[in-house]
Amino acid sequence: MMNVWDGLKMVAKANRLRENRDFRRVFGRGQSVATPRIVLYALPTKIGTYRVGFSVSKKIGNAVVRNRLKRLLRACFDELHGELQSHSFDFVVVCRKSSADADFGMFMSDLRRLLQRAKIVV
Repeated sequence: MMNVWDGLKMVAKANRLRENRDFRRVFGRGQSVATPRIVLYALPTKIGTYRVGFSVSKKIGNAVVRNRLKRLLRACFDELHGELQSHSFDFVVVCRKSSADADFGMFMSDLRRLLQRAKIVV
């Protein structure tokens, strides 16, 4: 089995949403698309690059499970960096309860599908 963490860097800190007001802005004004595992909110910006934030509810599991999901999603965005770096968007990814046992491949296919549905990536 391939180790997902081998050789991967995570999303750069400059590309992360951290402020509560940024999350609220994306939730309030952004477009949302969803799969059974995740919901992607996307809001166009003028900053010249993409930023991403993650929301994983305590209903999904304990801290170990929630942090694992966030690490997997950060790794997915790292894989998609080349396709997204020219896009100026703020993204928020919300995990649903069914994502608790998801793996890297499932998240990658979901994110690609959502980005295509939102017409961000062709």
